[in-house]
Amino acid sequence: MVLKRIAAYIVKVAHAISIVMMILLSVTLFVGVLSRYIFSYSIPELEVIRKFSLMWLVFIGSALAVKEKMHLEIDILSDYISKKINRIRLMVVFALSLFGIGILIFIGIAAFEAGLNRTELVPIRGLSSQPTLIYYYSAFLVGSLLMLYFHLMNSRELFTRNEVKKK
Repeated sequence: MVLKRIAAYIVKVAHAISIVMMILLSVTLFVGVLSRYIFSYSIPELEVIRKFSLMWLVFIGSALAVKEKMHLEIDILSDYISKKINRIRLMVVFALSLFGIGILIFIGIAAFEAGLNRTELVPIRGLSSQPTLIYYYSAFLVGSLLMLYFHLMNSRELFTRNEVKKK
C-alpha cells in the first residue's frame, strides 16, 4: 500500500515537472520572439531557461512514456504467434529495454559528473560567477532513473500475469 502511494506520488511529481517545463519553454520562446522582433532586444538568459526546460521536458517525458508503455513496442507479430512465444518475445523486449536504460544511466552519471566541471557559457546577469551545467545534465540522470523505475514497475505485470493464470 505504501509503495503504491509512493509510486503515485512519483508519477504526480513527474507530470508536474513536465507541465511546468512545457509552460516555461512556451513562455520563454514567446518572450524571446517578442523581445527580439518587436523590441529589437535579445535576452540571453532566455536561452539558458529554454535549454534547461527542454532537457528536463525530454527526459521526464521519456520516463513518463516508459511508464505508459509508449516506447519500443512492436506488436505486428503478436497476433500471429502463440501465447508462449509472445511471452518470450515480451521478456526479450523487456531485457533489451532494461539494457538500453542501463546504458542511459551510465551515460547520465558521466553527464552529471561532467556538469559539475563545466560552467554556463551564456553570461547570466545578477550572478557573480557562472553556474555549473549540473542543472542541465542532472535531467539526463534523473530521467534515466525514472525510466528504470517505471520499466521495473511495468515488469511486475509481465512476470505476475502467468502466476495468476496458473492459480
